[in-house]
Amino acid sequence: MTGAARATPQPIFAAEGFAKRFGETEVLKAAAVQVRPGRVTVLLGRNGSGKSTLLRCALGLLRTETGSVLWRGRATLRPRISRMAPEGLFFVPDRGLAVPPQRVGPHFDSLRAAYPGVRKLEDWDPLNVAPFLGARIRQLSTGERRRVELTLALLRNPACLIADEPLTGLAPNYQSVVTRALRDAAQGGSAVLITGHEVECLMAVADEVVWIVAGGTRVLGPPEQAWAHPEFARQYLGRRRPLANPWDGSEPGLPGRESDRGEEGDGQGEAGRRVSGWVARAGRVWLPLAGSAAAVWFAVRVSVAMVGAAAGVSSSFEMRSSLPLVALCVLLTGIDHRRRGAARWFDNLGMGRGARVLIWGLTCLALEFLATAAAALLP
Repeated sequence: MTGAARATPQPIFAAEGFAKRFGETEVLKAAAVQVRPGRVTVLLGRNGSGKSTLLRCALGLLRTETGSVLWRGRATLRPRISRMAPEGLFFVPDRGLAVPPQRVGPHFDSLRAAYPGVRKLEDWDPLNVAPFLGARIRQLSTGERRRVELTLALLRNPACLIADEPLTGLAPNYQSVVTRALRDAAQGGSAVLITGHEVECLMAVADEVVWIVAGGTRVLGPPEQAWAHPEFARQYLGRRRPLANPWDGSEPGLPGRESDRGEEGDGQGEAGRRVSGWVARAGRVWLPLAGSAAAVWFAVRVSVAMVGAAAGVSSSFEMRSSLPLVALCVLLTGIDHRRRGAARWFDNLGMGRGARVLIWGLTCLALEFLATAAAALLP
């Protein structure tokens, strides 16, 4: 909760003046929200009021009519989550962060490869997801998926954590555990912005409440002021009243949050750590992207060879079609990437669309070069 009188830190992330239309429907008019280090900001509003839209616009996931973002003191009209993620931002969307066909364990491996300083799950498992490591994401229930996604965010220990409806699908006992973990993240220095409809749980851990209504936002201040706000109480809360003590931080069995990362010297020099970090990133982040492009290239090449053989087309014609085939392979890989729901995950790993397309293109070009060289050497 809001502490005693203390200096208010400057916002690390601020979205200002966002407007967004879907056809003739104006969802956002002049919406804004700020989040500050060490504080939990809760964005509340009815279904369809534009909470998720505002977050996605501010992170560059939706095109907007107007709006700007201030991130770490730098203003931009074209925010990109993949650029902000390496600088300490982590976004948990309302759904679709974890990749459904992939197993749970590789998500944590990729996170640690992308950001070598993150905590290890074996050292800190705040939401008890270790039993799911061997399962595929699509095999988990909605609540279990949510626990995995939030654990990834918490282990990242980001400077700014933005979570869209983090309590959706969770059992009541885990809702209190998650809100405690988010509160602890803020106490550890993170700026936390969350949305949702579980008013009592969210207000209990909030430092500041922002209400989104009629396409705009209103800063209601700390929870005690929000509860007393007559218009907010009438239009959003209805007859609801605050619980006497909705959360007292006394849930049993909740692991504590350590302020340090527990890093110990391992006798490895700075250069060695940098090299091992690049190797891990290449194996866990770049290689899966290259592998998906290689699989598509192989399928396309086999199809072209079969069609060419059936039509009596010479291999020289096939080689002259290399560049169009590379473009086709990259396009098909992007479609498959989107179908599998992997885009948001790689954005949080700092691999934006441009970087992904570059890896796919280089992979297909390299394979085409090898295929051309092999065809030239074969009789």
